[in-house]
Amino acid sequence: MINKKQDAEQFTIPGGVEGVLYPPGPGGQFSIAVVSQDGVYPAKGRSMNDVCTETMYVQEGSLTVEVDDATYELVAGDVLSITPGQKYRVRGKASTVDVITPAWDKKQNHILGEEEV
Repeated sequence: MINKKQDAEQFTIPGGVEGVLYPPGPGGQFSIAVVSQDGVYPAKGRSMNDVCTETMYVQEGSLTVEVDDATYELVAGDVLSITPGQKYRVRGKASTVDVITPAWDKKQNHILGEEEV
């Protein structure tokens, strides 16, 4: 199976995030997104997935990632996995490759307001 860049869906998210999401892998087992960030995601509150694990590999730049009560400083070459149910926020300027298992479904992602965090 091969996915060409022209097969990927471009996206832009408020807070300085843009990228491409490739079609799901065989059987919907995973998705891959190539992401460029210069800002904060989500712009307000925290993000949380019900089903998907997001594993991000930092290609270049640096990020500060708040996951529940922990804060991680990531630089090029670092990898961080965020599992279902964890509330997170990502700040910084970086390019990442995100492996999402199972395949991405935006219905299972929620942006929680500060009062829900």
